[in-house]
Amino acid sequence: MDNDPHYLALLERIKVLEARERQLTVTSHAYQVVITTILGNLDAETRGRIISMVDEAHEIAYSQAVNRSDKNLSEIIKGADEIVQRMFNYAQGGSHSDLS
Repeated sequence: MDNDPHYLALLERIKVLEARERQLTVTSHAYQVVITTILGNLDAETRGRIISMVDEAHEIAYSQAVNRSDKNLSEIIKGADEIVQRMFNYAQGGSHSDLS
């Protein structure tokens, strides 16, 4: 089986996908740092308004996904909302471990 071309192609594809996943994770973390830095440098009122707008957008998107019975999208939005909430907490003075 080790010499089977289909098996070898599958292993190569797995390596490519794992590398892509690592790159996406690194990119996601970089954007989180940029966004939290921007939010952290804003005055509290402006930061609060931005956080409220993003919260509202998440609620609308989640409601739309639920109304369309799109469970996959609903779960994606919930996961994104959890990440955003950690970022907001950190931008408002939370600990660095909030981003992990």
